[in-house]
Order: sequence, then structure tokens, then C-alpha cells
Amino acid sequence: MIQAVDMGRIAGLILAGGQSSRMGRDKALLTWQGETLLSRARTLLRNAGVDMIFVGGRPDQPDGLPDSEPHAGPARAILDAAGLLRDRCDQMLVIPVDMPLLGPDQLSPLLGGHPGRAHCWQGHPLPALIPVAACDGLANDAIYSIKRLLTTLDANPLAVAPILAGQPDPFSNINTPEALASLDAISR
Repeated sequence: MIQAVDMGRIAGLILAGGQSSRMGRDKALLTWQGETLLSRARTLLRNAGVDMIFVGGRPDQPDGLPDSEPHAGPARAILDAAGLLRDRCDQMLVIPVDMPLLGPDQLSPLLGGHPGRAHCWQGHPLPALIPVAACDGLANDAIYSIKRLLTTLDANPLAVAPILAGQPDPFSNINTPEALASLDAISR
């Protein structure tokens, strides 16, 4: 019999505070298959069983969190969110707003590991499960990338299954108009 692991209180964190400079417009508000990327990200987290969902870098959203220093990067946004959510959750399931091909297969395994330890996918810093308490005391200026944050947290990298020929990469970021056009081609 497999024992269920108590992962504690988990909050979803959607990273959406970037400048979208390569895209030329707000990526969170881009529409794909009839809904915005932000709405898709919320739905994905809810379908993964996450009830508390926050949007990093977007105080304009009802569930938005401000960045202490806007546009300082996603690692800083994660540390800011950990500080703000310290009393509300034990872990954060972090996803970027610009990975609309993520699905349950990329989130569920992150939730099945050892509680209190960061988890990510080998070669992919996001999505990731981040223990909030582990972020306490980390110097924001020393953590300048998500990879550095995950290394500092001694994250457990899960093995990624090979992507079959002709299949889209679920870890693809949609950062440019060309990438968005490629995404539109997938849905046809």
C-alpha cells in the first residue's frame, strides 16, 4: 500500500510580472484557444489540486502579489512571494504564465516528492515546487536566477521523459510573436 505524503499547505504562484519586451505586449493577456495565458495557468493549478493561487508581480490582479523591485527577475519574484505567503502556505508550486503547454503530467510529479524539499525537472527550472521556509534568509541580491535559487535550495531534479517526434515541448516558453504563431499552429 502506498502512503500518501502530506505536502502541507500548497499555494500556486504564477510568475507574470515580466516586461514582455520580446513579445511586445503583456503575455499574461495573450489569448490562446479562447482564454488568456493567465487564465490557463490558473486553471492548470486548480486542476492540480491547488486552491490558493497568486500571481507574482501583478498587484493589479485580485490575487496579485507585488514585487519588491519590479522587473528584477523571476527568482526575486519567487523570494518576494515566499516572504509574503510565509504564514499562508508551506510550499509554492511555481509556474510561468508563458508556458501554456504545461499539463498535469508536468505538475503532479512535483507534488509527489519529499515535503520540505524543492523539486523541479532536470534541465528545466520551471515549473518547480519551492518550500517557503527554505527561502527565509536568502539574500535577494545573491539569487539572480531561478537556476541559482534551485541550486541553493538543493532542488531534486526529476527525470524528463523524451519528447516524441512531432510532439510539442510542454516546457516551451512563449516569448516572441513567432513563438505565439507556432503555438497557434499546434492548435489547428
